[in-house]
Amino acid sequence: MSKSAKNKSARPAKGKTPIRSALFKLFKFLFSFGVTLLVSGFVLFVFHISTAKPPAILPKVDGIVVLTGADGSRLMVGADLLQNGHGERLLISGVNRKIKPAQIQNLLSLEAAKFICCVDLDYEAENTYGNAQETANWARALGYEKILLVTSSYHMPRAKMEITSAMGGVAIIAYPVATEHSDNTPWWGGWAKTKLLMREYGKLLVSFAREPGKRPLRKTPQTHKQE
Repeated sequence: MSKSAKNKSARPAKGKTPIRSALFKLFKFLFSFGVTLLVSGFVLFVFHISTAKPPAILPKVDGIVVLTGADGSRLMVGADLLQNGHGERLLISGVNRKIKPAQIQNLLSLEAAKFICCVDLDYEAENTYGNAQETANWARALGYEKILLVTSSYHMPRAKMEITSAMGGVAIIAYPVATEHSDNTPWWGGWAKTKLLMREYGKLLVSFAREPGKRPLRKTPQTHKQE
């Protein structure tokens, strides 16, 4: 084989290396852009929930909805709102099946007559999607068009989105409840809170991606009404 033929065969095919390099640069750009969007979104999410506060003046609403959490602080807030006449009924969504109505009444410090007439307990919801479905059923059954939603500040964006999707047209007034911190918690919240917020941010993105409320339909039992 001649020397010129050897050089020609050893030379890479024209166009392959530049195309591969361009694709790699495009991938790096898209990856960096995506990471920047995710990080920026998380920062905005944390800023939003950190500055979220209940309305200074509460508008007139039809009913109050409380989504249960790890402690009873949200329930106490909902009971106070009901007691002060900010809504005619209170729905507590996501109640543990092991907890009896009498225990909740004691926790809320409501008189028996007030609890029986005006508090509804939802034992069916097991997640935010379930909360939204049960809240929509409850509001439709009572003809409510405006509700006051009580949940933690970090959970509020996803909860509002799911409920709005489950029942379009309902007006939701957010009443975020801040998470309490111990004296030993760092100013930035600590790793436990950071991981909690990252998980919630991820769930919020998933809800956006799948369209909130768009899941296979199931028969939803009616909310338990006190008698």
